[in-house]
Amino acid sequence: MPAPRKIHVLSPEEFERLLFWLDPDREQAGEIYEKIRWRLITILAARACPIPEELADETIDRVARRVSDIADHYSGDKILYFFGVLNNVHHELLKKPATLEPPPRIKAEDHEELTHQCLERCLDRLPEEARKFIREYYAEDKQAKIDLRKRLAGDLGISINTLRLRALRIREGLQKCIERCLAAMNNF
Repeated sequence: MPAPRKIHVLSPEEFERLLFWLDPDREQAGEIYEKIRWRLITILAARACPIPEELADETIDRVARRVSDIADHYSGDKILYFFGVLNNVHHELLKKPATLEPPPRIKAEDHEELTHQCLERCLDRLPEEARKFIREYYAEDKQAKIDLRKRLAGDLGISINTLRLRALRIREGLQKCIERCLAAMNNF
């Protein structure tokens, strides 16, 4: 069995650089980020892409990894750069051979146990900083959760909105990893 693909989670520095490139005002940058992401998802959905969120995130990750190289000399509307990268990512998907049959379903009684096993495996694949962050982010309930997230944002020196975006990206990566893990386990 081939080794599972490691999920790339943007480092805090890459994410911060991307946000600053979008706009020096952190709140404004978060809003621009969300608009770009949803625009990418909408375009991919219109192209009948089966995994628009995953490809939109891959596009954003690629742009974020390139920001340090392009920030000083890129001029024009930044969303156009995202569109160019999106086209490349989408073409790569189209070149991959399509699977003909979906994998068989996992028995209902085993699903919860397998999901938990997959979650633990996927958490282990995250960089230590991301794993610690996501465990802490979901550590409490009700008012304690609100207080914890305010404190966490303060400790990291970021806004609550940026904190939510960071957690969302990690959670989405974990969800995809869990789905792949469950599909692989189901094929045994």
